[in-house]
Amino acid sequence: MILLSTILANGLAVAITMLTAPLAADLVVCIAGSLCRRQGTSTAKVREVRLAVVVPAHNEEAVIARALASLRAAVCAQRTVIVAPDSRLQPWQVPVFVVAHNCTDRTAAIANQAGARVVELQQPGLRGKGAALRAGFIAAQAAGANAYLAVDADSLASQNLIAATAATLERGAAATQCRYELELPDSRPASARERLRVLAFRAINVLRARGRASLGFSAGAFGSGFAVAAETLETVPYSVDSICEDLEYHTRLVSVGLRVAWVDEAQVLGPLAPARTAQAAQEARWEGGRLHVAVRATGRLLKAILHGNWRAFEMLAEVWSLPISRAVLALVLAACLPVHWLHVFAFATAGLILIHVLQAVLLGSEPWRDFAALAGAPLHFFWKMTITPLVLRQSRADAKWARTGREVQAP
Repeated sequence: MILLSTILANGLAVAITMLTAPLAADLVVCIAGSLCRRQGTSTAKVREVRLAVVVPAHNEEAVIARALASLRAAVCAQRTVIVAPDSRLQPWQVPVFVVAHNCTDRTAAIANQAGARVVELQQPGLRGKGAALRAGFIAAQAAGANAYLAVDADSLASQNLIAATAATLERGAAATQCRYELELPDSRPASARERLRVLAFRAINVLRARGRASLGFSAGAFGSGFAVAAETLETVPYSVDSICEDLEYHTRLVSVGLRVAWVDEAQVLGPLAPARTAQAAQEARWEGGRLHVAVRATGRLLKAILHGNWRAFEMLAEVWSLPISRAVLALVLAACLPVHWLHVFAFATAGLILIHVLQAVLLGSEPWRDFAALAGAPLHFFWKMTITPLVLRQSRADAKWARTGREVQAP
């Protein structure tokens, strides 16, 4: 009986280690990179960039005017940056293409009134951003663009987004990603749960991306604020249609040796999904979609590693990393098992998580409020366990993209 319990305990210990080791490895890279903060020194211009903005939109009449206003400000700022007052050169007029994909509302009309070029795409059997982005890239290329910046229809762009993205592409980047964060509501105080969601998003989409880039890895692709050069699309076509198409495309870039450059000085802000049903659907889509991509991409990444692509190691760790909430629960279970080597591993991994979370807190504009919100983390962890069946359903190959509800902010 004692022998059987020992075997079971050690078997469970191995399983927990295998589940949490990718996250531990990813955190080591990201923490080390964020501490180093190595910046690129090359400012040489190696290509002419004619950038276009592509905005995929599905029934976004409530939010798209605000997004387009922020992009219009970024376009104006870009023209000021790249053209001196006495220059004879005419700046590239950065066009904004809105792809109204299967829209049944006034999205197209509002975008047209805002001065965007509207591409109406009706494909009732195909939902998701992949098809909309492909249509936008084709339209932008036909207009003369050779690089494309994808911005979600509910996002707010910083004024320097276009100028900073174009400058990084001009230095030879195959693709770029700026800071992508969630926007806290400004019409009321944010709840502890909302702050936790913003904190988790910042840890993944800013801290980890910055850390990877500092150590020479690919920063990541997060959908909004992601840009790609036309020559990159020729090498790696955007033929992805999963519910996590940005992550899937990123794995394809890394597997052929291409990197996404990090644009730390610019950002896009996305809205929080309302609590309860919408939040559960959104987080289940993210987690389930990541699991589906991890299964599909593993073979491709392992093949790249065998061919000497060492950066694919980090990408493999990224796609298989557990969300921190689930990793913490696994580590609590590890602490309860009578396996001493597992306790050492669990303690070390917990330390990495703590450092990572504290870095994310200190990166925010209100660190003390974010730190106080961590008191609600146990309830959030329990809630994440309750949506596990939905996550597993979203990880299936036939999972369908669905629009997430938003809390609309005032313009």
